[in-house]
Amino acid sequence: MRTHINQWLIHLMRWSHLALELLLIGILIALFIAPSAGAAMRLRERSLYMTNDEAGERSSYVLGFRYMSPVPIGSFELLFCNDPIPYNPCEVPLGLDVSDVSLTNQTGETGFVISQKSTNRLLFTRTSSLPGPDRSTYTFDNVLNPLDIEAAFAVRIKTFESNNGTGPQVDFGSVRGQVIKGIQIETQVPPMLIFCLAEQVEYNCTGTNDIYHSDMGKLSPNETLTAQSQMAVGTNATAGFVISVVGSPLSAGMEVIKSLDTPSPSKLGKNQFGINLVANNSPGIGLDPEGDWANATAAPNYGQSNMYMFKDGDIVASSPNVSLMKKFTVSYIVNVSPALRAGVYTTTINFIASGRF
Repeated sequence: MRTHINQWLIHLMRWSHLALELLLIGILIALFIAPSAGAAMRLRERSLYMTNDEAGERSSYVLGFRYMSPVPIGSFELLFCNDPIPYNPCEVPLGLDVSDVSLTNQTGETGFVISQKSTNRLLFTRTSSLPGPDRSTYTFDNVLNPLDIEAAFAVRIKTFESNNGTGPQVDFGSVRGQVIKGIQIETQVPPMLIFCLAEQVEYNCTGTNDIYHSDMGKLSPNETLTAQSQMAVGTNATAGFVISVVGSPLSAGMEVIKSLDTPSPSKLGKNQFGINLVANNSPGIGLDPEGDWANATAAPNYGQSNMYMFKDGDIVASSPNVSLMKKFTVSYIVNVSPALRAGVYTTTINFIASGRF
């Protein structure tokens, strides 16, 4: 009988130890496993994109993350600090200021507004609701970047169930950013004016025939004498170019072949000297301006077919803005009356191109 009692006591003691061990395990589970199931979780897929990372400049920031805990979210806080660790003291990055930012875009979890702003803190709030599984982004403009280019700064993120940033945090995380001092590269396009003049010139002024004299032949009241020259011009001047004509009508001593003061047709038997810059058929001479730049044109008084004039100092061609290479053909006509005195009639005509920079 005593033997059976001893065996029963031994079994009872073994079950007591086992029960004690199970109790201890249960306590450990209660202390460590159960609390961690409800503890704050780290936000996933965190990112920070700065549209301008120049130190001390204004920029837009695009902050992205994915909510983790399956609880309603009514607000989240952004705290800009030198250190990303959430429980360390927050030192404000030198020069940073988010007090004037505005929320311009949001994706994923939306409905937020910025309800509180200070130099380094923003609070985003909405009506509390359960977040979905998609990643969210928030764009806010007019951030004044920090000044320290030697060290990164951090944005600490906390989410809350409340819609005013109070109470226990739900999830947390940090992102890092850094500003730079950009290398400034400066250059300039030098002022340019290309101009060439001769009897014949290449469109881009790469060559001319080097002829600057024309013998128009013998004067006769029954024939219109003609000649032509060419000029090409191009400029990058903001206000374009002008070409002026300088000279005098043909003369022999005191005898002068009168120039045309207004655009006029060629008439045999009258003293006339004139020019234009377009194609004509009375007489058949000249060419219209050549080149793609439509803004470079002959002046109205010198751009009418079969109409000629000449006045010292007149502008004969121009452009109102940048015009790269235009070729003009200048036609000259001379008519004389039967009463014109004999002599060798000559003149020198100059064209002056000026860029309006």
